[in-house]
Amino acid sequence: MALSDLHVDHRPRVAAERRARMRRALVESALLVFAEKGLEASVIDDVIRAADVSRGSFYNHFRTNAELLHAANEELSNEIASAIETVVLNYASPTARLIVGVRMYMGVARRFPLFAAFLAQVGLHFVGPGNLLYAYLPVHIEMGFANGEFRRTPMLAALDAIVGAGVLAVTRIARGEADEDYLAGLLLALMRGLGVADSVTAGWMAIEQPALEFADDSLLERSHRRFTALQDASSR
Repeated sequence: MALSDLHVDHRPRVAAERRARMRRALVESALLVFAEKGLEASVIDDVIRAADVSRGSFYNHFRTNAELLHAANEELSNEIASAIETVVLNYASPTARLIVGVRMYMGVARRFPLFAAFLAQVGLHFVGPGNLLYAYLPVHIEMGFANGEFRRTPMLAALDAIVGAGVLAVTRIARGEADEDYLAGLLLALMRGLGVADSVTAGWMAIEQPALEFADDSLLERSHRRFTALQDASSR
């Protein structure tokens, strides 16, 4: 076999990696712009400037404002949901999984103000049909129904109560309206709705919160670094 026959053409892989990097830069920039300007603003020009790309490069990935928002929503929400799911699976009790998971979600909002600001702007648009919360949560809820930890209610009602509470909590965190008493009270009320005794909820809330880490190249960490740098620059 000739040496030339062993040559591997790396150009398709390199092009795919370049395309993925460009898309990540656009989504990351979209988070910054949507968090500042809100849903109703036409952000394409701002995103092009923030990502430092050409208009043609932008339209190679996204055609509309709505398409860009959907991508930013789905990528960020699923990154957070997947990280939390990995941790809560260490608990056998569905009560513990929900309490720890909700607390982690609130913790992400407090640790990453850009995420909180973005969710405060997009509201329930953040929890569209592609959101992995709607894949993970029903498993834990049904387990709680089956073993008697939760009072059985329609699944959709339980899902909406949990997800809706999470969105509202993050919105209040973004606005500086959520102290520890508020967050504890919200979690107690949420678990009461599922039939969990306050003493059980308080017991799980008292445990040390497990660590939740994101990779340095995750969308959450990358956008946070850019957000922090912009905040620092504007304060000088």
